Amino acid sequence: MDLEECIQITDSTLNYLANFCPNISALTLSHCELITDEGIRHIGHSACATEQLRILELDNCPLITDASLDYLTGCQNLEQIELYDCQLIIKAAIRRLRTRLPNIKVHAYFAPVTPPPAISNGRERYCKCCVIL
Repeated sequence: MDLEECIQITDSTLNYLANFCPNISALTLSHCELITDEGIRHIGHSACATEQLRILELDNCPLITDASLDYLTGCQNLEQIELYDCQLIIKAAIRRLRTRLPNIKVHAYFAPVTPPPAISNGRERYCKCCVIL
């Protein structure tokens, strides 16, 4: 089920899916910016998650946190999760998920740490890979 960029998707929607759609094997919720950990909790504790769900895409869901990954640890058939640009999820939470689901493929991106405004020679530096000459 591909719900990417459906801006009206909420935790209530995910509760409905969890209760009435037990055969979802792939769920794309990328760019559904209203969903929170509560919505992922509904999915994680549903019949589809424990038996069918294999792929979950959560790219750019700014309100989900590490708690969402904890809710997914019972999804024994989960093979892949996408977490690009989920800024409230930290690497330790991903490690915990991998401990519980050792075969899962996690695709995540963590932006590099922002460098200080100036380096020792006084020149401003905008990112780790660029030096302004």
